[in-house]
Amino acid sequence: MRIGFVKNLITIKNCNMLKLGGLNMMKFEAFEHGADIGIRGYGKTLSEAFSNILKALVTLLVEKIDWKEINLREKHSIKVEAEFLDELLVIFINKVLSLFYLEKVLFFEFKGEIEEKNGKYILKGELLGENYSHEKFGYGVEVKGATFTMAEVKKEKDLWVAQCVVDV
Repeated sequence: MRIGFVKNLITIKNCNMLKLGGLNMMKFEAFEHGADIGIRGYGKTLSEAFSNILKALVTLLVEKIDWKEINLREKHSIKVEAEFLDELLVIFINKVLSLFYLEKVLFFEFKGEIEEKNGKYILKGELLGENYSHEKFGYGVEVKGATFTMAEVKKEKDLWVAQCVVDV
């Protein structure tokens, strides 16, 4: 699947930009990777980058989004841990995908913390989302899961970047 095809599938309205050092940039993006698609989230904090990668994931799962019309009424506690940050990211995305397919909730934000403790990274907090309705969101592509391909979590200057490739 070509990313141009995916970009043509979705309508994005009213998305807030990330302001960093006088620059305005998207908080998230999807990028092409062979037959699969990459997702990337940016943030001033590690938690914000993880939250923003959820927005990139949602742009694949649905056909249309008006960010001003999102109602974050659904909340779900989450706690995952891993030895490495990239592993934590993959586990996090796969957990969110499982919740989407099982509970039919689109999660747009993560509110919580990511800390290193006793040689492990621990993500704990709350996922915020909205019940999925095909009338409101349409149908995107089926995302089967996050992979370790190009999985990376790093700090570049003052900006955290979290990315991985998802199997579609």
